Amino acid sequence: MNRKSSPSRPTVSRLFSYLAGLASGLFLAFLYSLLTSQPPTGGPVADLEPVPALNVESKTERIDWSFYDLFPKAEVANVGGYQSAKRLDDPKPSYHLQAGSFNVPRDADERRAELLLLGLTAFIETKPINGVTWHRVMIGPFDSDTDLSRAQSLLAANNFESIPISNKP
Repeated sequence: MNRKSSPSRPTVSRLFSYLAGLASGLFLAFLYSLLTSQPPTGGPVADLEPVPALNVESKTERIDWSFYDLFPKAEVANVGGYQSAKRLDDPKPSYHLQAGSFNVPRDADERRAELLLLGLTAFIETKPINGVTWHRVMIGPFDSDTDLSRAQSLLAANNFESIPISNKP
């Protein structure tokens, strides 16, 4: 078996190619900077004499500082009671997402299973409305807006519509 040997080429190292490209790029950048920053084409710059200004009148405005005297005499209207600051022991609202509402319990269970596969905590809540029983698929509870937003983004990425619901205690 006779093999034909391919013609040998000198191998050029990657470092040499990188340095050659870098050098040519720097050279082109240097040439560009020379072209864009040319000195003025006129002759030598002579000392210029200052030109006197044409009848410029200096205008000084008097600032009226009398509004400082108005405050002690002014009467402030009472706007009502103050709102109390939030206490640390106040219960925080919890949030849920409604990911669907179905007449048929099997449809609701299928949606719940799809959400469980996404890693979300889902449950079904049954509510009678106008004589019709609705099966709402709920996700949560979420303690913060951040967790709620993450779950909503995950649902949107998987083509599920959702409605945020706040449960204030």
